[in-house]
Amino acid sequence: MSAMSITPLKAPQVLHPGCRRYRTSLAVLTLLTTAFALWLFVRSLGHVAWNPAAWLLIPLFTILVSIISFSFWTSTLGLWLTIRQGRRQHALPRPNDGPLPRTAILMPVYNETPASVFANVQAMLESLATTQHAAEFDLFVLSDTTDPDIWLEEERMWGRLRQRTTGPTNLFYRRRPKNTSRKAGNIADFCERWGTQYDLMIVLDADSVMDGHTMVEMSRRMQDDPSLGILQVPPVPVNRLSFFARLQQFSARLFSPVHMEGFSSWASFDSNYWGHNAIIRVAPFIEHCGLPKLPGVAPLGGEILSHDFVEAALMARGGWKVSLAHDLAGSYEECPTTLLDYAKRDQRWCQGNLQHMRLIISEGLRPISRLHLAMGVMAYLSSPLWLVFTLLGLLAMAIDGLWIGSSQERVSGLVVFGFTMFLLMAPKVWSLVALAFDKPRREQFGGWSKIIPSVFIETIASILVAPIMMFFHTRFVISTLLGEKVQWNAQNRGDGDIDLLTACRVFGPHTIAGLVGSALVLFFSPGLFLWLSPILVGLTLTIPFSRILGSVELGQWLAHRRLLLIPEEAELTPILKLQRKANEQHEQYADAHDRDQLFTELLSDPGFQALHASILQQTSSGTPAPEAKVREWTQAILNHGPESLSVEDRRQLLLDREALRELHIQYRVRQLHPDEGVVAKAV
Repeated sequence: MSAMSITPLKAPQVLHPGCRRYRTSLAVLTLLTTAFALWLFVRSLGHVAWNPAAWLLIPLFTILVSIISFSFWTSTLGLWLTIRQGRRQHALPRPNDGPLPRTAILMPVYNETPASVFANVQAMLESLATTQHAAEFDLFVLSDTTDPDIWLEEERMWGRLRQRTTGPTNLFYRRRPKNTSRKAGNIADFCERWGTQYDLMIVLDADSVMDGHTMVEMSRRMQDDPSLGILQVPPVPVNRLSFFARLQQFSARLFSPVHMEGFSSWASFDSNYWGHNAIIRVAPFIEHCGLPKLPGVAPLGGEILSHDFVEAALMARGGWKVSLAHDLAGSYEECPTTLLDYAKRDQRWCQGNLQHMRLIISEGLRPISRLHLAMGVMAYLSSPLWLVFTLLGLLAMAIDGLWIGSSQERVSGLVVFGFTMFLLMAPKVWSLVALAFDKPRREQFGGWSKIIPSVFIETIASILVAPIMMFFHTRFVISTLLGEKVQWNAQNRGDGDIDLLTACRVFGPHTIAGLVGSALVLFFSPGLFLWLSPILVGLTLTIPFSRILGSVELGQWLAHRRLLLIPEEAELTPILKLQRKANEQHEQYADAHDRDQLFTELLSDPGFQALHASILQQTSSGTPAPEAKVREWTQAILNHGPESLSVEDRRQLLLDREALRELHIQYRVRQLHPDEGVVAKAV
């Protein structure tokens, strides 16, 4: 079936009613709040403002407080809309009203744990089977895996799941020989090979899982609005057990809805795409969203790393709507379980987002798309700016010789600090206010007796984590600007503590910075220590705090007391029940089969060998190896065993279908007749 042919819209697009009013109000309120905060700040400087170091403080403060003000008013708008509209009911599945567009569900994977990946796949297939539209969906596992043992385990689990699945949804598997352009290249490869057979595609991550009814509703909304190019469904983080993961899950589940309501109101059909858990119209995606290579070399040049924001901007530039379906439930993902894993992920995102500085001024982009790109850049630039702001403030007072200032200046400084903290913390309070109007949702979190202490724990943890991440982000920004490239490796998706040696090695610089900074402040101006304590204490305690955050035992201890509880923990949703059951089955299967022996099993098991050869043939992904290498590998395997080959040699051999077939025959003969020598060549 060919992709649907739709004439692209011409900008400007039609916006939701009231969107322009929301945008205007948000801009005016942000400017007024920034101006008021700046007035307070200039007053607090007093005569310190006349020294050169202080001159830079004013523009820095203006930039930083405007970002905070914009976020504050977005959440405030979200609170007002939430209260005005009453409790938002999640959209319910609509009755069957005819066929839906052909939709491909794409799960790109890269050296992930196959048991977890295929448990998610099984859960989604089973969930789709409960709908009346399962036959209109095909699910593709698109592998970029480079580890040959994981590669074989993926194939084995895919073959097993295909045999065990009886639903009408087709399940396909493809592995690319080279993972060019990472996930963006993986999706592009699918579009080039099979994209014209589908109208829509749902893009997932390896840790994503979505309810079948949610996917059906996403497809139906795209059908109802032919001008809709991308529909993003916000994913909810679930399933992780560590203290740090449960903090993220609680924060996202409790605080995000109000902010998302405000964001959606002004973004309208100029919303954003987060790279997964979204549905995309294939034809305009192919037409408009080919990613250019940036001039220069990596990390700021070359291939675009953070592709999602850019693809949303390109889709909008082509005249297509990009929207947020924040009323849809049943969309889930998993989050990093330790502070170290969280920082590693942020380093990749930081490098990718900093590339967007060069794209903000690209020709033809819509103003809101430029704003999204700028916000992504400032998510990481704001940390070094805050650090520079703090150091310049201290330098200004040192040059002036007034570390403490007059009593009036101290009061003015306290007012500025209090007003800034109000802008930062109010969105959390707004979420609690919204919860006060929603008793059913409040009970899902365990009631006020559990919510209030949970919010207190999350707030204290956030205050301590903030300077640690500021230190990390500053280092990431500097290293990226100096040309250091980060490796985009597979994420660690399991629960696990940080051992003491790793914590000391990674977080030692944080601790040293905290200790040195504390000593200098206490020596020169003890009165400033209280003001700077959130930064200095957080940095000083990074090593023990990082280990506490990674503790699964503490996370479970809090869970047993129903603290940091999210509704999905109180009662599993249908898709999460299916996922948990499937995960147990796949983990049992993985434990019963040694991954290190899969290559040997491939050589000795005719069924497994035929499965592998069929995948290479059907996906046109085989590559013949040099004959001399094949002879060398054959001799090594028959004389010394399959384990004698290196990882790279196994990877090359696994791509050669004919060489594997011949080697399989010879290896089987050797097993059956170990004393007859090596067969020269199979016929």
